[in-house]
Amino acid sequence: MSCQGDSGFGKRVAILEAWIATSRDRFTGADFNFLTEVLAGGEKRLCMAKLWDDPDALREMLDLKRVLRGILDSPSALRVSPDFYFYVLIRHAFKQAGISDPEMADYVSRVMAQRLAVQKNDPMHDIANGYTHASDFLAVISSAQGRMKFHLQVAAGNQFMVLTGLFPAFINRRNQRHGAPDLAFYESFARRSFQGAADSSCGYGKVPRHLLGSLAEALPDARKSLNRVAEEFVFLGD
Repeated sequence: MSCQGDSGFGKRVAILEAWIATSRDRFTGADFNFLTEVLAGGEKRLCMAKLWDDPDALREMLDLKRVLRGILDSPSALRVSPDFYFYVLIRHAFKQAGISDPEMADYVSRVMAQRLAVQKNDPMHDIANGYTHASDFLAVISSAQGRMKFHLQVAAGNQFMVLTGLFPAFINRRNQRHGAPDLAFYESFARRSFQGAADSSCGYGKVPRHLLGSLAEALPDARKSLNRVAEEFVFLGD
């Protein structure tokens, strides 16, 4: 099957491809200042800058408990970017749950930061924003082909990972009051969506298909970790 899909979807495919990215690509100068303050102090700023530019060294620094404590306790953490904040929280929560791949935390933290800070120019705004029913995605995925289908599967996985990870109470209330599908249903739908994208021959962009497959497999534990992050560290309202 061709990976080009319907030509009318071309522009949206390009937008989706650009949207798929990771948190560590978006760390800011304020994030560097915070990390320097927590780990070294101003006198070692030059040495820290060299480590900041080394992906392996940066990962090891962010794995330190001191960084997590700083995010939770230091007033200067208010200045860090959403990507940095979510990466540190999710990376440490995933490690505690036995999910050791930093790339998975990197991907999931970017999804969380993106979906909790939707802007008017959010590339997913017209496709995924407000889709809280699996049937909404099924309707568009069933008619899509090629790369568009791949990206819609990723979008569905992302959307329901966010809903089940950060808003389980919303799903449970809707299930109890209106007989809507329960948490297990939406978690299963997210897993199938990620696995469908992982199995696609049309995958494209910065996220490797094997990572989506690993996420599908780890999603039950990842979702529970996100539930704990939401309950303990992220104020989302009712």
